[in-house]
Amino acid sequence: MASDLRPGAATGRRAFLRASAGGAAVLAAAACTTSTAPAPQPPPGSAPATPAPVPIPPAATEVMRGPRYALSRWFAHVSDRATGEELVALNSGDLVLPASTTKLWSTACALDTFGPDFRFETPVYRRGTLAGDVLRGDLVLVAGGDLTMGGRDTPEGTLAFTPLDHAEANSLPGATLTPQDPLAGLDDLARQVAASGLRRVEGDVLVDARMFDQTPKDDYLLTPIMINDNLVDLTITPGAAGAAATLLSRPVTAAYQVRSTVTTGGDGPATVAVSTPEPGVLQVDGEVPAGAPVLRVEQVADPQSFARTLFVEALARAGVAVTASPTGPNPVAALPAAGSYADADRVALHRSLPFAQNLRLINKVSMNVQADTLIMLIAVRNGKRTREEGMELLVPFVHKAGIDPATLSLSDGRGNEYTDLFTPRTVAALLRYMATRPDFATYRDSLPVFGVDGTESAVVAADSPVVGRIAAKSGTTVAGDVMNGRALVMTRGNAGYMTSRSGRETIVAAYVMHTPVGAIDEVFDVAKDVATVVSALWDAT
Repeated sequence: MASDLRPGAATGRRAFLRASAGGAAVLAAAACTTSTAPAPQPPPGSAPATPAPVPIPPAATEVMRGPRYALSRWFAHVSDRATGEELVALNSGDLVLPASTTKLWSTACALDTFGPDFRFETPVYRRGTLAGDVLRGDLVLVAGGDLTMGGRDTPEGTLAFTPLDHAEANSLPGATLTPQDPLAGLDDLARQVAASGLRRVEGDVLVDARMFDQTPKDDYLLTPIMINDNLVDLTITPGAAGAAATLLSRPVTAAYQVRSTVTTGGDGPATVAVSTPEPGVLQVDGEVPAGAPVLRVEQVADPQSFARTLFVEALARAGVAVTASPTGPNPVAALPAAGSYADADRVALHRSLPFAQNLRLINKVSMNVQADTLIMLIAVRNGKRTREEGMELLVPFVHKAGIDPATLSLSDGRGNEYTDLFTPRTVAALLRYMATRPDFATYRDSLPVFGVDGTESAVVAADSPVVGRIAAKSGTTVAGDVMNGRALVMTRGNAGYMTSRSGRETIVAAYVMHTPVGAIDEVFDVAKDVATVVSALWDAT
């Protein structure tokens, strides 16, 4: 099942999730006392400014009062997309921890900044002298912030994704790889270099990643160069009981030597640990159960050097020899002055798919590193370089949407900070504004659709009447309750667009906060419960 689990920045939270994957004791909850009363009515004789909201429908109340939610607090909002009339309200003016529904803001601002048709460009320049097909000098790949570098491109002109992306493989069972070659963009560049007539580089290969300041964020680096999401994929296939498991890494590269002692166990959960005992070595230890392969991923320690090695290897596949070693650090000290590249020296250029596809990938699978990178790209577009400067640039966009920035708090692009806060009504105001724009179709089409795709592909039954009628970003934050040895779903929510049962075009936002769970798989159950509440709101409006 697909869900949008975002474990959080703290090491303790991630460690708790890994430990919980084997299944902690299931929480036995008490009776629920959640209030689902409608908003207070005006005193007799006074006329309300707007019609009274519809009461929370019984199908939603049944979920909210379930034993799992004894400690929880629910929030709900439905409004008319065109007029803003509030149709359903439950704590809709109170701040919620929005988790990955924060991406609704970062992707909206990025769409406003770049437009749906923008394409990233990644050029390669030569410098030095040419002697026939030999370059006595260097090749320089200039990173342009391309979020996928051709590694997810399909023949149909879309970016491929799976319901649960490989970036989630260390936290949730069921993450899978796309079949596309993550090195496709580098291979494209290498073929162009060969087509320019070069066959030998008697210098070095450099990656110029000075577009913005490389910045640590959570468990990854925000950097202008990103290949395979700056991950090494480790697919572990069990053998016979007690026998060694088979491990395949992707991409296969001299940048990393992969060692494995993983064996095949019984029916228990996978216990796989990945370490880096020395630079350039990934050590994989543990045990996997018999049956299906297990996927794990490891963050790349130095994205620039990783990309350089991969590009040297791509050049070799294209028939271009490089005398410099393919491994080792990216020689940044040898880079030419920024902005000194001449058009006549360009030997290759990779262009991305339209930016609308990037937004679609980010929102459909809730791609964290890319959502955070959007903030850096917004900064660069406005002549800035840092994450803080990028976040400040959301303020004029929020004003443009007709929203007072002081009514919400945003601290990143992905929704992983406890100071990411807004109300259901406020996010509805953003969604209503986006629906008035000429690029609305791009924005709406980027959201996962209930029962169809992305993180929401399996939150409702295949025969549910809401399938295809609700497009809503999801968000989940899970932390560890160390004292009780359990997980706490700090928040789970959905916010987006509905064509309600009545045919009315509406906006919906529904969240639940502070829900204890035992085994990590119960997070998926909470996701389904929130989807059931959203479905009940769809039915009632």
